[in-house]
Amino acid sequence: MVPPFDYLDSMAWSIAASGILVGIAAFRLKYNPSTDSFEEENRNVGKGLGIALGITAFYIFLTGISISFGWHFSGVYNVLFGGAASLAGLVLLTAAIAFYFGKGFQAATYFGFIVGLYLLVDAIAIYSTINSTTSMLTNDPMKSTLLYLAPAVVLLYSPVAAHIKSKYARWVFGILAFALGVAWLYFAYSTTLSHLGAFPAT
Repeated sequence: MVPPFDYLDSMAWSIAASGILVGIAAFRLKYNPSTDSFEEENRNVGKGLGIALGITAFYIFLTGISISFGWHFSGVYNVLFGGAASLAGLVLLTAAIAFYFGKGFQAATYFGFIVGLYLLVDAIAIYSTINSTTSMLTNDPMKSTLLYLAPAVVLLYSPVAAHIKSKYARWVFGILAFALGVAWLYFAYSTTLSHLGAFPAT
């Protein structure tokens, strides 16, 4: 039975969309680390990506805040889901603003690096319960560990992409973001089917 006000599925779809949008930005927008700005070419694309990412980021942030302060679970679950979603939403909002205005991406990656460390700690905590019979943070610790590890890796790598003047560094960032989006896309699909009870999700 799915508890009331459970929006983990829609939040998962938003995270998947965010990863894909960031991946598109990494490949479509030309960035100059020395000036911390995106080139004027494809500026309309940058503004569009900024708006789309900002909307999804704001939803992730709102769901995180809602989980933190008023969800049906309590204690550690609010920390695990609410804290991660709130901070991830804020990081994505800063990136969205940078895309829209065409500058300031490096500061977003500094913030992202710290949140990446936070998500890495979450992933380690989840993995530590993988063989436990008394302390289970999620129903599938291994899958949850990988889902938290994916954005952690993207965020921890983001300062590299923002400071090295190499298209290959940004391509790696884009590939990591796409991989994050695809992983969360599958999780969103599975979670939605499970919540709707349409047929057994895999």
